Amino acid sequence: MGCPPDRSFCELVVALSTILDIEEETKLYHAWRVALVAQELARRVIPDEATLVFYGGLLHDIGAMGLDDHLVHLALQRGSRNNPEVVNHPLRGADMVAAIPGLGEKVAAMIRDHHERWNGSGYPRGIAGNHIVMGAMLLGLADELDLVLRVHPGTSWARLRETLNRRVQGGFPPELLAILDKMMNGPLYAEIATNTALELKMFKVILDLPPINFQVPDPMKITIDLFARIIDAKHAYTAGHSHRVAAYALNLARCLGYNDAKLRRLEIAGLLHDFGKIAVPRAILDKQGRLNSEELKVVRRHPAWTIELLEGVTSLKDIARDAGLHHERYDGKGYPYGLHDGEIPLGARIIAVADAFDAMTSNRPYQPTRTPEEALKILAGGAGTQFDPEVTAVASCLLA
Repeated sequence: MGCPPDRSFCELVVALSTILDIEEETKLYHAWRVALVAQELARRVIPDEATLVFYGGLLHDIGAMGLDDHLVHLALQRGSRNNPEVVNHPLRGADMVAAIPGLGEKVAAMIRDHHERWNGSGYPRGIAGNHIVMGAMLLGLADELDLVLRVHPGTSWARLRETLNRRVQGGFPPELLAILDKMMNGPLYAEIATNTALELKMFKVILDLPPINFQVPDPMKITIDLFARIIDAKHAYTAGHSHRVAAYALNLARCLGYNDAKLRRLEIAGLLHDFGKIAVPRAILDKQGRLNSEELKVVRRHPAWTIELLEGVTSLKDIARDAGLHHERYDGKGYPYGLHDGEIPLGARIIAVADAFDAMTSNRPYQPTRTPEEALKILAGGAGTQFDPEVTAVASCLLA
């Protein structure tokens, strides 16, 4: 792929953690801060697991994907423990992460327990003391630090420490709080206290991250496949969508003469074409009826997020536009950029047809389900306007 697998794997996980932390147009960087602080704690407490703790921090809230509000807001609200989705998100996240190569059950256990507390006051299992995985304790403390820093930005560490200690009283071993205090009295606090400094810190960490023992021959392929399932898991009606779009796109591309190397790249683009949609609130995607102008703006931003984030993964830069431009139209009336015909990569024009075909032939709450034959007629009717005529000319290959 032109880049060491560890580097690309890390960049892809960082990209996923970023999209999980996007709120409208704002990057919240919650997972980044948790990952970086927890990793520094791990270097002092469980150095052999510091890299795994870092990845656990990046993905610790993946199980909260699809909540009505971001967890950094819900966690600070009274009554959040009455929300079963909040209480169960560590279990859901652990299930998602367990199958990721190189992370598996160890990181899954950290994510499962990151809201458990030393005195037994946590959730979802209410366990206490040494029954809690140490990596989870580190994630939990870093998580609490990020929350109080959001409420009190620009605060000195001395003052923030007092607030943090009040908030977590009894929740963590005193010696762990002492280690955090010593860390933050050094340069680390300045490195994680602002988003600008945090970005620089993350860039350095990615470059220096030790390798992972993946124990599988192609970890990126497996990870991309899993990420496609995670993307589709946000909504019940999109289950399997990304894999079907990738398969349909391959059928079209074969009929258009793609060689094996181009087919492999197109398959990845198809699997990740909705990557940016993770940032779209569930309330908007599930809304019955027409979207208002602000909601439409949020939806139309998601392909640009796909491009931006995939361009940040060294080995996926060349498929970012194929993945993200599938909502552009041949006549220039699409989004997010209003490109037309030759300005749109052929891969994106292929995925556009594959995506539309799957949407029409799948059970969607906002439109009737079409038969494959009906969908082919609609695609033919859109040739030269919505779709590339060269691609729709081989649309029968969708049924191969």
